[in-house]
Amino acid sequence: MNIRQFARLQNYGRVSASGIFKCLKPQIMFVSRHLILFCAKYISFAVYLILRFLLRYRQDLIYANLMACFPDKSQTELKRLTNSYYRHMADLLIEPFLFYLAPASLRKSLATYTNPEMLKDYFCKGKKVVLFASHYGNWEYLINLPEVTSYPVYTAFSPIKVAWINSLMIRLRSLFGVHLISKTNFYRTAIAVFVKQSLPKLLVIIGDQRPAPGNHKFYLPFLDQLTAVQTGGERIAALSGASLVYVHSNKTAQFSYEFTFTEMEVADSSAPMSVTSSYFRNLERSIFAAPAYWLWSHNRWKVCAPTERI
Repeated sequence: MNIRQFARLQNYGRVSASGIFKCLKPQIMFVSRHLILFCAKYISFAVYLILRFLLRYRQDLIYANLMACFPDKSQTELKRLTNSYYRHMADLLIEPFLFYLAPASLRKSLATYTNPEMLKDYFCKGKKVVLFASHYGNWEYLINLPEVTSYPVYTAFSPIKVAWINSLMIRLRSLFGVHLISKTNFYRTAIAVFVKQSLPKLLVIIGDQRPAPGNHKFYLPFLDQLTAVQTGGERIAALSGASLVYVHSNKTAQFSYEFTFTEMEVADSSAPMSVTSSYFRNLERSIFAAPAYWLWSHNRWKVCAPTERI
């Protein structure tokens, strides 16, 4: 065999290997996708068993929250809801890492958006948007919003004391280009970036958390209880004149969610608490549709309400 023949044979080998890889690529991706989901499901089930039966993680609090919010449900129904919540909580702990490791094709099926054209319309009109999310369904998948919209996306981030975990979570949550604002300086930074700068931006606010201690508290009826609420989102919305959008998260299958944007109905945006009231009405509708998917392990009513509403 001469040199020319050997070169042709080498080239043929490369082409053949390349061709084989191209032919097998869909099968490889299919196996990879299903292997990732297979592993995630079994890890989630193991986490569920540990949380539910070994640690009994916040079991009394979860049950007490459900009983207070759904006084008409029987003990059997409440126990079924409690168990469903543990299954969902196990999924929640896996999902940020699943979303990070998953190939792009899998991520698209994990997080789908029913009406992204709403954000496109706002952007084309040059409007700022305050997007009100919640601890319902999945909120971690919203890190891919920069792939869905042309807006620069901003949101709050709670620093974690353990340095390596903090670095990991920052990496996960900024993977697709979300700009993270430390929660310790969130309001001041958000005003500087979102309100004072004229370019259209999208600010994601998760507004169903308990207010920080020491602040003057505002209360609203929520899930049959007088509830202390955060007002930062309302104040930012008032200062910026932004469009107000609520995002509903619908769990369509294990690890898979469908997000729908809804323009928030606010009768009089100048009236105190009107935006926050609209937000909690939307959140209640989400919770009543499928109660197991809200964050029942959070001590939401730790702050005692006064005898009269403020």
